[in-house]
Amino acid sequence: MQNVKGLFRMLFLLLTVVWVSCKDNSKCRYKPAAIFAPDLPYVVQYNYEVEGQQSLESLILENQVLLEIYQDVCQSTRQEYRFTVTGDRSGSADSTWMKEATRQLVFLSTMSPQQAPLKAWADVIEQNRTNMHLGVPLEIDQGISVQIDRILSPEKSTLVLVFSQQ
Repeated sequence: MQNVKGLFRMLFLLLTVVWVSCKDNSKCRYKPAAIFAPDLPYVVQYNYEVEGQQSLESLILENQVLLEIYQDVCQSTRQEYRFTVTGDRSGSADSTWMKEATRQLVFLSTMSPQQAPLKAWADVIEQNRTNMHLGVPLEIDQGISVQIDRILSPEKSTLVLVFSQQ
């Protein structure tokens, strides 16, 4: 009898947790906005998809770089930029990836006045490059961090930049 009561209590607790979790799925006041547009210079192909508080923006640039930007906005904000090129870059030093992050952001900042603020992120990375390590977020201000990483394979290489605000 004691085991049955314990089982019912555990089941009741589990159902309560599930009910509260489902009910706490509050609506977000914010929606992600596109950062780029299909008619910008150097953009060969463009796609933008948004679902709720998340979006995926994809660009193929004239230099054959695939840029994918994942955004997640609500109480916190996270933007992940993925620059993918063909070829194996596994022999590149960590410092090369840091420099490439700066270079890509400077390039993107020249596309139009709307992208100009990306230059400020390039400056932040350049100023903090010696303190950065691949795959490790660096807090640059209270609750604001930047992370640089890479994804390697024999066929393609991806530079990953993550900007987040808590």
